[in-house]
Amino acid sequence: MRIVGDFARKFIPGPASYHRMNPLLPNSSMIERLPWMARAALGCFAALLAEALTYGIVPLRAFPLLLAFPTVILSCWFLGMWGGAFCAISEAILVNSFLTKSQLRFSIGNASQSLRLAVFLTITITLGWAIRRLARQRAQLATQELQQRLMLAEAERRLAEERARASEELRDREAMLQIALQSNGMGLWIWDLEKGTIHRSDEMFRMVGREPGSFGSDPEAWLQIIHPEDVGGVLKSVERTRRTGEDYHHEYRVLWPDGSVHWVESQGKCQRDGEGRSTRLVGVMADVTHRKRAEDSMLRAEKLALAGRMAASVAHEINNPLEAVANLLYLISLTETIEGVREFAGQALEELMRASLITQQTLKFHRQVGTPKLVKLSELLETVLTLFRGRLLAAEVEVKVEAKDEVALACMPNEAQQVFGNLVSNAIDAMPRGGRLSIRFRPTCDWRDRRTPGMRATFVDSGVGMDRATVQHIFEPFFTTKTETGTGLGMWVVAQLVERHKGRVSVWSWQSASRSGTAFSVFLPLQELSSTNAAPGTEGVRIPEDAIPAR
Repeated sequence: MRIVGDFARKFIPGPASYHRMNPLLPNSSMIERLPWMARAALGCFAALLAEALTYGIVPLRAFPLLLAFPTVILSCWFLGMWGGAFCAISEAILVNSFLTKSQLRFSIGNASQSLRLAVFLTITITLGWAIRRLARQRAQLATQELQQRLMLAEAERRLAEERARASEELRDREAMLQIALQSNGMGLWIWDLEKGTIHRSDEMFRMVGREPGSFGSDPEAWLQIIHPEDVGGVLKSVERTRRTGEDYHHEYRVLWPDGSVHWVESQGKCQRDGEGRSTRLVGVMADVTHRKRAEDSMLRAEKLALAGRMAASVAHEINNPLEAVANLLYLISLTETIEGVREFAGQALEELMRASLITQQTLKFHRQVGTPKLVKLSELLETVLTLFRGRLLAAEVEVKVEAKDEVALACMPNEAQQVFGNLVSNAIDAMPRGGRLSIRFRPTCDWRDRRTPGMRATFVDSGVGMDRATVQHIFEPFFTTKTETGTGLGMWVVAQLVERHKGRVSVWSWQSASRSGTAFSVFLPLQELSSTNAAPGTEGVRIPEDAIPAR
């Protein structure tokens, strides 16, 4: 059977192959759909044609069955078993009648001749059926293989189209990203933490006043253009992002070749591998010099506004003792006894000392300091409360100050006083019918990073409180609930000044029928200060480790 199959695969093409080689030949499937009687007639005709060829070609007469075998096989192949069977029977009859000698003719009565006839019919019909079956299986396999190839080719075509479409979309997105970054004055950077290299877009070089590609991808090269005072903060922010995986966001100054200082804002995200290790930092950078200058202008404007408000308060505070002095001097002019003059003169001296104290506190409050000083926050608060004493008494606000285990820290005194002044002023406005203001100073650590020690000032009032929407927008510039008198810059200035000191300000507020109020928490970290900048008597002050409570 295997030999027959190999013969069919190598030398006998399938019906579909015949049809491809000669399109004029009818398809085998068309012939197989004919009735069995028509196919039987065609088989008889094929047998007649084969024997006619054998009879017409004289050398073939010696081999009467030479063409009979392939004719029967092809009849089984093309005409089915009905055509093959009738073709074999017709071949036997025609060969027996016209081409075989009398002693070799098939004889039904003779057993040996009957066996010979049966063997001929069996072999031809079986061989034809086997080749037909093998050919069909081969055609099915070829069809399946062709279908698989077509499916594979279609899949490859679709995959190629998807890849081309994805590549085109990626190029379009990159082009749109570059356009968006350039239009907004932003640059793109990618830091490969494993290779230790940074890829920067051309816009980043322009932001720092350099030509694109003027220095390599080494991270140390970028640190050379950062302001020396900001290098430590940048490295600390990057290390925190690599360690915790949180978003990177930092503002710092850069030095241009002409010596000018510009501000940039950089933010990005940390990418990790399957094992949780940081692999890349991807982010953008923008030049925020104009915004910083605008913020500085607003800070100066708010400082001037605060100075105006303080001047009005100071004028009111000084006016009272001066009026008292004037009245006492008038009484002295009317007094005839020495004892009365001395009594009125003593009272006048007390009022003048009170005015002098207010003047000294005002000078401390508005004295501009160019460098940080090592001071205690409670001492700065005393100056603020002195200036607000008149408003506190008029509003019937009770103030309680608690400073336990307080240590000195380095800060700008005038800026810290402005922060406290804004908080105290807002607390007074929140308690129009009187109330209580509790202020507490204590050493603690930063809630975001427990390794950073510092001092925390907490202001808690019993005022009307704020709703959630107000709390969410309270630190935004020009947002105010005092539509008639407020500028909307007070709390924004507080947040900016605290951020300048690397600190943080938080707010909580609650409103209910039985109780309401607001709490502000200001954290200022301890910073190293050289002895030349330290206040007298405060050199070498360090926060004790046991003074930091656990939170």
